[in-house]
Amino acid sequence: MKKKTLSIIATTLFSMVLVSCGSSTWSWDDAKADGELNYVLLIGQIDHNDSAARTAGIRDALGTRAANATANANTEDPVPGTLTLGGVEYDTIELEHAEQKAQGGATWDQATATSTAEAWINKHGSDIDFFVSNNDGMAEGAIGASNWIAGTPIFGYDANASTLELIDEGKIMGTVDQNVPAQIGGLYMLARNAIDGATPAEAVTEGFSVNNPNGYGKLTSEVAWNSSHKSLLVSNVAITKENVNQHLGKTTAEKLEATITQGTTDEVDVWLDIYSQSDTFLNTNVKPFMEQYAVQFNFNMTFTAGDGSDESSVTDLLDAELAKTLAERPAAYLINMVRTNAAEIYLNMIATAYGATTADPTDVPVIFYNRQATTDEGAVDVEVMADERFTHVYYFGFDAIQGGQLQGEMIVDYLESLEA
Repeated sequence: MKKKTLSIIATTLFSMVLVSCGSSTWSWDDAKADGELNYVLLIGQIDHNDSAARTAGIRDALGTRAANATANANTEDPVPGTLTLGGVEYDTIELEHAEQKAQGGATWDQATATSTAEAWINKHGSDIDFFVSNNDGMAEGAIGASNWIAGTPIFGYDANASTLELIDEGKIMGTVDQNVPAQIGGLYMLARNAIDGATPAEAVTEGFSVNNPNGYGKLTSEVAWNSSHKSLLVSNVAITKENVNQHLGKTTAEKLEATITQGTTDEVDVWLDIYSQSDTFLNTNVKPFMEQYAVQFNFNMTFTAGDGSDESSVTDLLDAELAKTLAERPAAYLINMVRTNAAEIYLNMIATAYGATTADPTDVPVIFYNRQATTDEGAVDVEVMADERFTHVYYFGFDAIQGGQLQGEMIVDYLESLEA
């Protein structure tokens, strides 16, 4: 336990009472007293490349990532590290980490994070100096633990509106904004380009590095193209107590990219799924942008949602869409997989429905978003994304590696501010 002025026995009993009542208070002096900074990590999904990138960024920043790093940091064992703050060197130790997976199979689960936090606090008490979470929902779950020690630093990811309020209140120390307006504006721009007959080279430049020729404008945010991954990525922004007021209370309309305008090409049907009907980030933060941007891009959207645990909850919906006549099918498919290693399933389904082959590819665009295609090991699946049965297969999202690094830097910056 951390150094205290009371006797060891008295302190232990006192701490047990306080922890069970959820009324003890965290302090930096106690946290650093033994020269160790111990933390716990709430992992969203073991084989999700975004989750892996966040875990990697956290451990890289805190010195707890093993030297023999792999493609998926979530499958690695953390190592003891060191961190220098204000000229003082501290040992850094990851006490616990676990995927937050509900009994039904849904990952990134907020209720599971509450139970996990309670168990970890019961086990370690005030030895836990801070929490880190792969997303905001799990961070909010953690601070809802019945034995939560008030003031314990915790860091999330996603910039959920409710989390921004908690940052303003000082209950969560920081989060990372995925730049959702640019993500969805860019996703729709890419789909619109492909639908309107752009070549693959034109599809990833029009509306991004040059103005869209059909009146849809150009994104303000910079977008990076990776030809081997077939991905377009936007950068992230760290949000802390210092800048949260710049993000609080803004409506979806106020956050839209002002340079995206309503174009001139015909209205078309577009099919889009959200992997889980209960995912807070996608349903609360992202879907409003999907709905509002649909007007500018002349999209008649079909929104569907899976259950977050079984791939068939989405593929069954897609199968029903593909069973329609060719004239009834949508002009594009925007896909949010349940598991990131499932991209080939979707591509096979669509290619079969359209009779697409390498010799005779289909022009219908398939764009994965939010969940990038990966191998079972967690690396980007370059082979699957190179499917020559399609003229247009892409991934559009945020830069997960940059975001993970940003989260790690945010944690260190916060700790340095305490030591200053």
